[in-house]
Amino acid sequence: MGKVIAFDVETPNSHNDRICSIGLSLIDDGIIVWSQNYMVNPECSFDNRNIQIHGIRPQDVEHAPTFPLIWKDIGSLFRQNLVIAHNATFDLCVLKKTLSAYGLTESLVYYACTMQMAQLILPDLPNYRLPTLCDYYNIDLNHHDSGSDSFACAQIFCHMLDGGTCPEDFTKAYSLECSHPALAHSRSTHMAANTKSLLTLSGILSGITCDNVLVPSEVEYLQNWLDDNAELKGNYPYDKIYTTIANALADGILEQAELESMLRLFKQVSDPVNDCSCNCSSRDISGKTFCLSGEFDYGEKSAVEELLIQRGGIPQKNVTRKTDLLIVGGQGSSAWCAGNYGTKVKKALELQDKGTSIQIIREHDFL
Repeated sequence: MGKVIAFDVETPNSHNDRICSIGLSLIDDGIIVWSQNYMVNPECSFDNRNIQIHGIRPQDVEHAPTFPLIWKDIGSLFRQNLVIAHNATFDLCVLKKTLSAYGLTESLVYYACTMQMAQLILPDLPNYRLPTLCDYYNIDLNHHDSGSDSFACAQIFCHMLDGGTCPEDFTKAYSLECSHPALAHSRSTHMAANTKSLLTLSGILSGITCDNVLVPSEVEYLQNWLDDNAELKGNYPYDKIYTTIANALADGILEQAELESMLRLFKQVSDPVNDCSCNCSSRDISGKTFCLSGEFDYGEKSAVEELLIQRGGIPQKNVTRKTDLLIVGGQGSSAWCAGNYGTKVKKALELQDKGTSIQIIREHDFL
């Protein structure tokens, strides 16, 4: 195995499209050989909620280098090595959106997620938050310090290697390329106000669920944001989230079962493909209608469609009530948190919510 770079980011606000600190730790032949934490001037406003989480204030980074200057030094580490992070899709999502915000062009990275690895390797843990794994492996941690978090992630990864874990079994591809070039420099685009707000909502949900634990203060923060953005009523998933929170708070008490139910819903909305993908025991597609979304590891979408037609599948261009399967390509499986999934997954979720039996399936679970 070659070198591995562990990383962690902290963000200044709920947009999750800028970075105020990034920690890196380099692993070579199973040994951590280098670690560095970078403070970053995000050139944007800070939310109080984010400051409470990581303790970084605007004055702490006002004289720090901006992200493009830091990326010039560290970008090659991501291009040349396997990338790891804890709850990796969140950190990669933030990285992708930050690159897009500055108009920086990157393509694929190959990554593994220590949280997903732990879920299979250590099935008896109560949860898979970074502090829990650090307690298990007796690792010192200053949580939400990006340098400490990335170093802890690297140590966890090394412990897994020592235990015989094969990283290749968990390696996936993630596209850092902005799917829509016009979205580069995202703060200056002319997206509809509702679209921007829904992307912000997706970022908030991703942020408060990234540690797999939901607490009452996070629900209160989300409720206040929903109240401030009431113009989104009538849009999915705003209505579902708003109603769920209102029902849970009707008696003035948030019970643990309600928090766990909301956590599942919020994770589904912020990353619907990874969270909702069914585990298909049967790959028989004969007589079933299917629709394809995203870019596929297998090849061109037309080649995937032809393969499934040969096996008896019936293709559809769009998701409807008659669709049996929505198959999402591996190159797009993490893009929802960046707002790039488009309308097919959103439509499938709406139909599921109305009782339709359409199944959302990831490419690597089906093909």
